[in-house]
Amino acid sequence: MSIFGSAIIGFLLAIAILVTVHEFGHYLVARWLGVRVLRFSVGFGPVLLRWTGKRSIFKGDEFAVSAIPLGGYVRMLDTRDIDVGVLTPAQQNEAFDRQVLWKRSAIVAAGPIANFLLAVALYAAALAMPEKSIPAVLAAPRAETAAAAAGIRGGEKVVEIGGRRVYSWEDVRWQLLVHLFDNELTLVLNDGGVDRELQLQRAPLANNEDPTARRALAWGVAIFQPAVIGGVVANGPAAAAGLRANDRVVAVNGERVREWGELTQRIQAAANMPVRLSVLRDGATISVDVTPRAVTLDARTIGRIDVSPMNPLASADAEPGEQRGVFAALGEGVNRTWEATALTLRVLWGMVSGEVSLRQVSGPLSMAEGAGVTLKQGATSFLLFLAIVSISIGVLNLLPIPMLDGGQLLYHLFEAIKGSPPSERALIIGQRIGIGFVTSLTALALYNDFLRIFS
Repeated sequence: MSIFGSAIIGFLLAIAILVTVHEFGHYLVARWLGVRVLRFSVGFGPVLLRWTGKRSIFKGDEFAVSAIPLGGYVRMLDTRDIDVGVLTPAQQNEAFDRQVLWKRSAIVAAGPIANFLLAVALYAAALAMPEKSIPAVLAAPRAETAAAAAGIRGGEKVVEIGGRRVYSWEDVRWQLLVHLFDNELTLVLNDGGVDRELQLQRAPLANNEDPTARRALAWGVAIFQPAVIGGVVANGPAAAAGLRANDRVVAVNGERVREWGELTQRIQAAANMPVRLSVLRDGATISVDVTPRAVTLDARTIGRIDVSPMNPLASADAEPGEQRGVFAALGEGVNRTWEATALTLRVLWGMVSGEVSLRQVSGPLSMAEGAGVTLKQGATSFLLFLAIVSISIGVLNLLPIPMLDGGQLLYHLFEAIKGSPPSERALIIGQRIGIGFVTSLTALALYNDFLRIFS
């Protein structure tokens, strides 16, 4: 399957799952609390398919699939809706707007809560799957990083980060992300059979330094990855020199290379300069001369030979993942959902305060790309991707912005304090603010998506 095809299929599958669960949260609580549902739709716009529920609480309700697969809705009976006509007293008792405040709030909050519960289930399922994992073994860090300053040499296995046990490199990456905004990080490493604790200290940001880019790399903790070529770009320097997939580079200009990071550093430092690679191929060592092409990146010139590393999961170093039991996986799912929610809120606050660049806002194109990539990687990656997106949807919908679930809950809070609903004028003003916010956020996300693609 092509990358484009997997992106389309992954995106539609992700939207179908996430939207259906979110709206089903609204629907299920509404029906439990006695509110009449006129339509449950996945998608907006013209209805493509529709059917009527025949059993249990679904009986008599209309379900639909609509043309625009970028959301969904649950339309409930509401006396303020001019299309419903004259209602009997019994029908009015089933209207959303005639319910007591706590019932309306529960129905509104049920959608985001469903997203968080889905994330717990997705994390638990992914973490319980018996798949290969990448060992949590560290590469030699660069000299200027916090990892190097703490005494990491390379070859150590990570046991704990921030007091949390780690099983694989995927766990390490997650914990590094959780501690993205911390200035200190505690690691427990196993070095030659002996555990030792290290304290990493993040250096202060320099003047005019981009905090987002800095934080992504500040710890300097990297995976140990053998210098084995996984892919060669056609017509690039490596292809012209005769390098192939599965070649293992063991030396550059006579200097030993142990892992991919060392190879990358040597190549980047040799822009437009010929280098001699010692390559292990089919059990024999051969010499390959290649000249890295010059590329400008972040105002500096580096060399590239247009190769990619072998997927660690496909290498001989991959090992069977340490299995979590059902309850352990469920507990970890709860922990990860909590951590991801806190991190999402922290990133949002960073965007408001200027600590995080607004370029980090991504839209449907980035989501489609992520869905396609993770779908090709396998079930575990796709489930983890769905979990983080589900949490993002839950958090976004709880923001106190009109048109979102959080805005409706904010109206309910005012009603609880004031003793009566907001005036019609206040609702109209709030709706305009909500439309402006959602439109601006969508435009920013699409701009970032296109900027990333075309740059």
